[in-house]
Amino acid sequence: MLTYLISQRKGVSGLHENTSGVNAKERPIWRSLWRGFRKRCPGCGKGPIFERYLKPVSTCNKCGEQFGHISTDDFAPWLTILILGHILVPVLVTIDYYFMPELWIILLVAVSLGAASSILLLPNAKGLCLGLIWGLRFKECEPHSGGEDA
Repeated sequence: MLTYLISQRKGVSGLHENTSGVNAKERPIWRSLWRGFRKRCPGCGKGPIFERYLKPVSTCNKCGEQFGHISTDDFAPWLTILILGHILVPVLVTIDYYFMPELWIILLVAVSLGAASSILLLPNAKGLCLGLIWGLRFKECEPHSGGEDA
């Protein structure tokens, strides 16, 4: 799916115009993903992408790229759960198989590892999502007007 989106990104109707000094043709996806994962501006790679824990900046303080129109919604938590599920489940199954601890110990380890890992990975996942959305030139969907449905 990601490969399809990347190959079709020129023809997507939900694109926004380039607002920074970055050349419109120079938005390599993998570089944008890596910079976003590192919580840096996907355009220049220098400015921080977050004001606080998960609050993105409206514009990069280094290159002026705007991020106020980008919304990741539930993509970052979904990605975090997907990644951690594939890491934590094998670890917990291995612990249970080799050490056979009591149920309360398994639950304590699972909840502790899951919570700590989620808190640590979520900002990186959100940065990666911002980098992806920025690199594909998607813009936030226009809000519906308060009028009647057609």
